[in-house]
Amino acid sequence: MEALPTFAAIMLYLILGTSIAWASKKYLKKDVKDFYTAGGRFGTILAALSYAATTYSAFMFIGLVGLAYSSGVGALGFELVYFVGTLFLLYYIAPRYWALHRSYGYVSPMEVLSDRYGSKAVGAIVTLFTLVALIPYASAQVIGVAFAAEGSSGGAVPYAWAVIIAVAIALLWTLVAGIWSVGLTDVFQGIIMMAAGILTVTWVYSWSQGGDLFTKIGALSYVPNQSWSVASFVNLTIPWFFFAITNPQVVQRLFSPKDEKALKGMVIWFGVYGIFFTVLVTVLGIMLRGMTIDGIFPNIAYRDSVTPTLLGIAPLWLSILGLVAVIAASTSTIDGIILTLSSMTVRDLLKPYRPSDHREILVGRVTIAILALACTIFAFLRPGFIVDLSVLSSSLLLPQAPVVIGMFLWRRGGKLSAISTIVVGFTIAVSLTLLKLNPLGIPVNLWTLIASTISYAIVAFLEEAPEGADRFMRVKGWTFG
Repeated sequence: MEALPTFAAIMLYLILGTSIAWASKKYLKKDVKDFYTAGGRFGTILAALSYAATTYSAFMFIGLVGLAYSSGVGALGFELVYFVGTLFLLYYIAPRYWALHRSYGYVSPMEVLSDRYGSKAVGAIVTLFTLVALIPYASAQVIGVAFAAEGSSGGAVPYAWAVIIAVAIALLWTLVAGIWSVGLTDVFQGIIMMAAGILTVTWVYSWSQGGDLFTKIGALSYVPNQSWSVASFVNLTIPWFFFAITNPQVVQRLFSPKDEKALKGMVIWFGVYGIFFTVLVTVLGIMLRGMTIDGIFPNIAYRDSVTPTLLGIAPLWLSILGLVAVIAASTSTIDGIILTLSSMTVRDLLKPYRPSDHREILVGRVTIAILALACTIFAFLRPGFIVDLSVLSSSLLLPQAPVVIGMFLWRRGGKLSAISTIVVGFTIAVSLTLLKLNPLGIPVNLWTLIASTISYAIVAFLEEAPEGADRFMRVKGWTFG
């Protein structure tokens, strides 16, 4: 990839994105609720594209393309389980979270848990565990940008500089106006991501001269195969199924729509965007594997190098667009994560020390900078595959699933049930992962879900719910007409 046109395109992307972020300041009110949740003023398209861009990241352009290339259609099934799980859970929880925000003004997703389970300690402890879990996920986005830039540019953009640039963009666009600058740049970036996906698949199909892809990839056209056993499929898909309720950066997005019509539109249009984007990305990986078999595309051993290799081969215009799309996908996820983690740190860990909105926003901005630095350091360590890092983060967040579901379904349980569930599940996930154990042949993430659910059920059965907890069960779902 030629250096000058590449740098020119990246600079244009930066200028346009920064201009959008800066222009968004006019929408920001000088209060914490507006900085983190837009005060519930997002319209349908803004809410939908912000949710989609925050969700779909370097995991898709780098990780999922590589996973589909190396393992076949199992990657599509893996991602579709996430997609179906997300729509199913959004149908149930989205109107409830939105209604709670409208009624009680919650800013951090953990404030909802603290209120339901009757103790600020719940939000504080979950925040601490979430900080540990989400730094790898945010860092995976930075690693994706760095791999793409380094590989597609032939080394013209060194890994270290790519990491620094990616984090700096996310940091700047988050600091300017909080959720407003993040949300409006998400729209800009979401359009780039979709356009790049369509054009890349179209060009690769033309290059491949068509043909029956599934015949070419042989055993990779079905599951189970040498890459996907039943246990490995279950292990990867379980935390992904519950992503919509365990990852706070997407839960917080449910506070932003301006009314129920915008909330419904957000879910519907996210679904349209999500299914189309998922199919594009996985088909791209499968096509490239078929082209490798035909001798058209190089044989790639390290799966995260598939997209960078493609960008290095493609025509200049497509290589540049693809690189900018990877940057956009990664940035739109990093800034969403560090914004939400900042709100949790300020609201759930430092809440007793909040004298004013102005100072709280200042502390929040400092926290954003610290989190960005942590992501940078982690990315420099290059700890593993992007898919594996992403799934690891979701695995560590998985114990939140029974706590969130129980919040709306059961009039039992207080702070002990919530805290014990998080601690037990997190301990199981970390211990089995580090020891590389699958007791009784049951995968780690299934053990984590089973252990945390049993812990929640037993302790909640023995523990009375705090006063006022039943209002969470009275929150209504969708209304029609």
